[in-house]
Amino acid sequence: MIRTTFHPDSDYSTFVGAYKPTTKESYVRDSTGRVVVENGEKVTEERIVYTFVGQAFFQAYVKAWKLYASAHDGEKPEEQYLVIEEINRGNCAQIFGDLFQLLDRRDNGFSEYPIAADKDMQKQLAKAFSDAEIPNEIDALCGEPGIATKIKSGELLLLPSNLYIWATMNTSDQSLFPIDSAFKRRWDWKYIPISRGIDNNGHNLQWKISVGNKSYDWWSFIEKINKIIGSLTSSQDKKLGYFFCKAQDGIITQEAFVDKVLFFLWNEVLKDYEKEQDFLRNSDDYLAFDDFYTTDAHGKIIINASSVETLMMNLAVDQVEPATSVDGASIDV
Repeated sequence: MIRTTFHPDSDYSTFVGAYKPTTKESYVRDSTGRVVVENGEKVTEERIVYTFVGQAFFQAYVKAWKLYASAHDGEKPEEQYLVIEEINRGNCAQIFGDLFQLLDRRDNGFSEYPIAADKDMQKQLAKAFSDAEIPNEIDALCGEPGIATKIKSGELLLLPSNLYIWATMNTSDQSLFPIDSAFKRRWDWKYIPISRGIDNNGHNLQWKISVGNKSYDWWSFIEKINKIIGSLTSSQDKKLGYFFCKAQDGIITQEAFVDKVLFFLWNEVLKDYEKEQDFLRNSDDYLAFDDFYTTDAHGKIIINASSVETLMMNLAVDQVEPATSVDGASIDV
């Protein structure tokens, strides 16, 4: 698996590859062209040269074809994955360029429409595939005689069936670059619903929000607040996921909860509704964001735990047993 992350400065060269300046150790020569020798040793220096540097797509493409070529007769080739994180944070049209055509796949997994590689790419691919034998069966699988030879020489680019391109995106992110419908429909989409976090052993995480001397179930809070977010915004995009706020040793501190979770709610969700919601009721008034902060005797800003407790009570968040201390050791009960 090869991973990359898109961002606003990503382009074709950073995704596929380009010539870049690199250093190379070379012999120092005099005006006549002879190598300079000092104390019986040839003198060297670091010089800047330009070489082709293959990036994520180039690396995954070459590895996939080599894996396909190394598979024995009738054996399924090993799968190669190219994972693109945050695909909607880059300009996909600029980044993919003519590779866009390769995303249309046949039923057998090979690209429907091969594309011609530029001269620089062709040279690098020919070098990369010099020790690989692209099987001639590709001609029949792709419906074009001689295509296996063209792939090996680098003349044509065509995705093999064992190369999988996976991408992740958060639909709630306010992306700088929209993804056009032509690009979207060349992908299979899978919605990942919000669910309780699990650990490496497959067990449900039991994260708690610590407020004063009380603890509240983080998943219970997510379920309660997400129902309100959904009803207010008529959208899934603003709902909280389990890992929106990270816990330390299973505990989300009241500082982290207010500074990150409630800040997001007030600024992204509740800014147009905060005075109208029953779950924000506090006696005869409504909670405002600054009600969650107060100052101690020294003037230091601290979290107002009572306001957080009021919010939890209004939402009917499940209260859980806090961590206790036995002989100086902290345990969960």
